[in-house]
Amino acid sequence: MHRGDLITQIFYTSIDNFYWSDHRPVVSLYHTKIYKSDEEKKMEVLKRAKEKFQEYLKEKAPKAEIDKTSIEIKGIKYGILGADLLTISNIGESIINYKIERPKVNWITIIQMSGVLSPGESMEVPISILVTAEEAQALHSDPNYLKTNVEIKITDGQIFNIEVIGNYIKSCFGASLELLNSVYEGFSTLDLNLTAKELINKHSRRLVIPKEIFELTRWIMSNGARTEKLFVFAGNDADKRKVRECLDTNKEINKDIDPYSVADTLIELLESIRNIIPIEIITDTIKEYEQVGDTDNKICDLFLMKLAPDVSTLVVYMVSFYKQLLEYADYNNLSVEVVVRVLASCLVRIDSSTWDQQYEQEESTERKIRIAQIAIKRKLRYQGIFALMLI
Repeated sequence: MHRGDLITQIFYTSIDNFYWSDHRPVVSLYHTKIYKSDEEKKMEVLKRAKEKFQEYLKEKAPKAEIDKTSIEIKGIKYGILGADLLTISNIGESIINYKIERPKVNWITIIQMSGVLSPGESMEVPISILVTAEEAQALHSDPNYLKTNVEIKITDGQIFNIEVIGNYIKSCFGASLELLNSVYEGFSTLDLNLTAKELINKHSRRLVIPKEIFELTRWIMSNGARTEKLFVFAGNDADKRKVRECLDTNKEINKDIDPYSVADTLIELLESIRNIIPIEIITDTIKEYEQVGDTDNKICDLFLMKLAPDVSTLVVYMVSFYKQLLEYADYNNLSVEVVVRVLASCLVRIDSSTWDQQYEQEESTERKIRIAQIAIKRKLRYQGIFALMLI
């Protein structure tokens, strides 16, 4: 019945006096060896086996490392890209995939957001920061604005978090008009940790016109008033960087700079100033003008009276500047139409999101055309105020 050493048969017999069965019952006696397990030792063996298996998985599982957990990009200037490199390495024995979650801020750019690395392979990921008008405006209110976290996910579930910080050198670009009128030294020398409000309170003396705007307009009248297609042709980036540097360090602009670059810088500076003329002021002015039906000169006066004093002064100054440039129209080919477009684009703030949303939600083609026509008419009407001021 059994082959082996664990069971030994002692005897075997049948029962003869059992009559109520079609066969005789049998009886057998066996001797067997029974092994009693040690539960404590059993659990210890299982534990060691699990540990060995986990070590094996850890050794063979995808494994990555990064060369830094924080990146600080120093000396960032307005309009100039600041960059650094992050190195991701595969230090395991199998292929890995990495994916960088897209940051929720607009000022950071990451190239190579995902990739595949073989064992022993590394990848350099460029991370760059660019400060434009929107970021510059925020930085004047919050010096710690250029700070975010970047998350990197690896195949096996590894997650790395890298802190990215931008060290920004203050600039006149993105400042409010009140702040520009308060600072008479170079912006690059200002305390990085002070907010715009603190800087304004620190400087008791006020300028009538921001020194940066005065310097740009003075340079143009002295060196570029006769330049053909001024404010039409674009300047070059290298010269614009030089001009911005002169403005922020309070240095004189070189006479050899390209006039188109100086003109472009003036427009960029005006466009970067927060909330110069909200469109609602012009809309209200036009409504009042249409109701009263007064003279064209009256609408200009009404418009200027609705503006804050420093804004009104800047508008009058810029209109006067362009009037002087138009006196050289035989040389620079400027026209009232061109100047109006320039003034309107850099001085008036229009929130187009409402119009865009209405346009996208509207299903009727006729309604879409009507919305577009209203937006165009609205734009042309506020440009008309500047035209009247120039004539």
